[in-house]
Amino acid sequence: MKKLDVPCVILAGGGSRRFGYRKSDALLAGRPLVTHVLSALAAQTSGEIALNLRGDAESDQSEYPVIADRLPGGLGPLAGIHAAMVWAQKLGYETVVTVPVDTPFLPMDLLVGLIGGGAPSVAVSAGRQHGVCGLWPVSQAAALAVRLRAGEYRVQTWVNTIAANLVLFPKTGSLDPFFNINTKQDLAIAEAVFD
Repeated sequence: MKKLDVPCVILAGGGSRRFGYRKSDALLAGRPLVTHVLSALAAQTSGEIALNLRGDAESDQSEYPVIADRLPGGLGPLAGIHAAMVWAQKLGYETVVTVPVDTPFLPMDLLVGLIGGGAPSVAVSAGRQHGVCGLWPVSQAAALAVRLRAGEYRVQTWVNTIAANLVLFPKTGSLDPFFNINTKQDLAIAEAVFD
């Protein structure tokens, strides 16, 4: 599969309150959860890959840059998307892909599909939108910052506001390709896939 030159950011800045500790460090099939997502992206892009973490948090994945939210206050994944836009814009890119750290089964045609949908676009599977899995035009960074400063933190509201294109990804295995791990029970379900 030909790699595409598009930068990608893994959003790993959540509080992981339901999980109990930082999800990116959770082991799945003997590997940290973040490495599953990194592997899926590295197989699809020749562009830069970065991790969006909270504040001054560090990562064991030292070969990848860490970017923090540009706006203070732990404003959630939409602030991570904004940080990704700003980072990619500084690198000279026109678009950036974001994915959450808790989705270890990302489809291997994710980037092809999102780029084919045009920016902005978000992934859809099993009748559900996955707004954090999206392709974003970096030119919208300033507009998104205005929304965040005005108190709009919901990703779905932003997706609707910018009329993002919806890109369908079919279910190919036992789990939705965007199955996300929010709890220890979810981690056990994901672990069963590797047994």
